[in-house]
Amino acid sequence: MKLIIQILTISIFFSCSSKKEEKSIVHRPLPENKIEIEPYDFDTLLTRGYHLSYRVHFDTIEKQNMQSLTLVKGEKDIIELNETSYPMIHKSLGYIGGDFGETFLFIQSYGSGNPNQMQLIKKENGTILKEGIFVDNREDERILLYIETLNDDSEKLVLLDLKNNKEKIITDFNNSICAEIGNLRDCVLIDTVTTKEVVLKTDSEENKIIRRYNR
Repeated sequence: MKLIIQILTISIFFSCSSKKEEKSIVHRPLPENKIEIEPYDFDTLLTRGYHLSYRVHFDTIEKQNMQSLTLVKGEKDIIELNETSYPMIHKSLGYIGGDFGETFLFIQSYGSGNPNQMQLIKKENGTILKEGIFVDNREDERILLYIETLNDDSEKLVLLDLKNNKEKIITDFNNSICAEIGNLRDCVLIDTVTTKEVVLKTDSEENKIIRRYNR
């Protein structure tokens, strides 16, 4: 009889312990039915505690699955950077093109031959500081070369030095052969960067042009 009572006592104890453990598990619902999914095709980590969160959800208005990238610090959402239909190739949704500390480069690519759209974004609040067509960059020296499109027939090549807070409009390559045949984004690239100067050159051996600019 004592043995039966002991067995019942042990059973009741473990049953109560199991129920307590079940109650301690808290499932937090995801906001707006958005589910964070990994892996993403590109690196999503940024410095200073920031990252990009890749999410997929069903849009009840559009009646289709959508995917998005959201700028996050810790567990706090700052801003949704882009949203496209799901599935679509990740490089069209966007990826990190450069991390400059307080800011980062967000790029969208739409296939061979098409320009890569870019936005220079302030991490703290998601503000777009610069936008245009990506050409080249040097992340370690915080140098960005991009094209600012004024209208359908006018564009300017911009050299942005984030370390020294300087911006320069580059016109030395406008009349080059490679720019006339194609366009500036496929013509010019950053050759070298030092603490004193930035060297740009044409990506063409037939019509090689090299220009130096003080920082």
